[in-house]
Amino acid sequence: MDLDQATSDGLDWPVVREALAGAARTPMCAEALRTGGPLAHPLDAEVLFDAVDEVRGLESGGAFLPVGGVGDARVEARRAARGEVLEGPELARAGQSLTALHQLARMLDRHAHDAPTLARYAAEIIDDPDVREELAVAFDATGGLSALRYPVLGALRARIADLHDEIRATLERMLRDEGLADVLQDRFWTQRENRYVLPIKAHAKRMDYGIVHGTSGSGQTVFVEPHAVLSLNNRLRLAEGELRAEEYRILASLSRMLGAAAPAVERGVDAAIAIDQACAREHLARQLGATRPVVGRDGVVRLARGRHPVLTLRGVAVVGSDLGLDSARPGLVISGPNAGGKTVALKTIGLAALLVRHGCYVPAEAGSRVDWFDDVRAVIGDQQTVEGDLSSFSAHLVALDAIVRAAGPGSLVLLDELASGTDPAQGAAIGQALIERLVAVGARVVVTTHFGPLKRLSSVDARFGAAAVQSIDGRPTYAVVSGVSGESHAFGIAQRIGLDPAIIARATELVGAGERSVSATLEQLEGERARWQAEADGAARLRADLVRREAALAHAEAAIAQGARKLEFEAAQAFLQRVRQAEKAIKEILSALRAEASEREAELALASVAALRGVVPARPAPAADEAPVEVEVGDRVRLREYDLVGEVIAVGEGGIRVRAGPVTVQTRPEQLERLPRR
Repeated sequence: MDLDQATSDGLDWPVVREALAGAARTPMCAEALRTGGPLAHPLDAEVLFDAVDEVRGLESGGAFLPVGGVGDARVEARRAARGEVLEGPELARAGQSLTALHQLARMLDRHAHDAPTLARYAAEIIDDPDVREELAVAFDATGGLSALRYPVLGALRARIADLHDEIRATLERMLRDEGLADVLQDRFWTQRENRYVLPIKAHAKRMDYGIVHGTSGSGQTVFVEPHAVLSLNNRLRLAEGELRAEEYRILASLSRMLGAAAPAVERGVDAAIAIDQACAREHLARQLGATRPVVGRDGVVRLARGRHPVLTLRGVAVVGSDLGLDSARPGLVISGPNAGGKTVALKTIGLAALLVRHGCYVPAEAGSRVDWFDDVRAVIGDQQTVEGDLSSFSAHLVALDAIVRAAGPGSLVLLDELASGTDPAQGAAIGQALIERLVAVGARVVVTTHFGPLKRLSSVDARFGAAAVQSIDGRPTYAVVSGVSGESHAFGIAQRIGLDPAIIARATELVGAGERSVSATLEQLEGERARWQAEADGAARLRADLVRREAALAHAEAAIAQGARKLEFEAAQAFLQRVRQAEKAIKEILSALRAEASEREAELALASVAALRGVVPARPAPAADEAPVEVEVGDRVRLREYDLVGEVIAVGEGGIRVRAGPVTVQTRPEQLERLPRR
């Protein structure tokens, strides 16, 4: 039995792995994630966690990592290193990949301070500018070798084009020649054996119009290369041969350059894959609403509101549960009704451990802890095999025996419905003996069960904790409650699915009065506990909502105060604008007075200035961090609230008077900024 594969399938790990691979931005990274195994050491996970943090920090700030443009140039580089001459499109793709690698390395070099882990990956990208730049200019927009970079190609292509034009023009003249009308099968030209030909009637093939290059299927038409274009066709073939030879020479040279750079290309693409893996993990973390866990080596699992990742990926509104294991309680027994969430809780713990072993965040609240486990083993579902001639229970025991033999410190063992395929009393006894052995050798164990002795194990053995999937009025809430055992609610489930009431009544009689009473009491207590927990959760939500409302109110009050200060400032600015307009009008009056003096007009102008000075509005209060300055008469100052520059003309207990142009303002020291004297 392949326990690794059974564990992976039982925990639905392939679904999570495929989601991770689907988040990759390059095909080679997706393939690496699909086929790669777990990490070798917890420090490797921490490095990947750092890389994920850096991806999130960079891209949330608008610095998108251009890793998607990197292609797998390793394939072309390896072939070129073996001496193969690559085709143009292959070299062009390799060149695009080298350019993308260069851009990625430059981008991460600029952000090395904010993303040191990613920058270390990118440091493996060794740029060879000669190869990169040559491949970048070697091809045109169509993917062919560039005539701009290789002028000889342009000359050959032009000569070939001219020859094509000359041959076609000659053939067009022949088609219009009435002297050939009787021998032409049709008025068109075509090509046979890469030579230009005309369709001639079969009876005229002996008239020596040229060289025959084939016949039609009916035999009524022969395709003749006329003597008039024979020399042109030969020149065309020679020119095309020269072009192919020159293109081959260039492609061979480019291939040698790429082959020489093959080791650097390998390292660069590997570095890009490592960066892309960090991007994929960050994307998966966002999909799962996952957080970075604390990782140790003490076998501790402490999931706060942990959620099953596969259900989360499917868009199911998963009920988060608090789940835990540690050295004081290395075993956890989860009980409760069928379809209530026991297996989901067990898988959540197992998948969290696998996610950490693959350097991924876990779908739980911040502060959760999932320690590093050297191996994770799970027995979930039916292991019955026809090939091995094993019944369900026998196969179950074979798997359990293999796990017990291999388990030790650093092992996480997950057993769903332990020993349930046989007599309940004997199955419970075997199950208890087995999990006692597992915790004794240092493993961490999570078990789901309906067996009473296993459910009560936490009350007689301090090494085991208990948890139950919650049920209210016989219906599961899918939440897990720690520290309690759960009833199976078999009769309630039977009633809910519509089992014959007579069968349920008979089963109730068979259980016995004492057991019925205990079961009923436990179910009642479980319901009361669930209702109390629901009320407590509701009160907690109300408290949290009140805190949020208070914070929002404080924020709104601050915004209102800020808005009021802004309005005061805008009003002052508007007033100053009116003052400046008045100044302009007064200057015009004074100019007129100088030209033609009038005492009455001068008095009116002075009265207008005095009136303007007397209506300056109250200044807004200064900001708390604006300290008052000491000024003297004659100092140049800036009035902060009006952004005006003026001169201090008086300092007294009533304040400071500042002349700003034609306006005199009374203000306070904290509203001033002293400027250097001229």
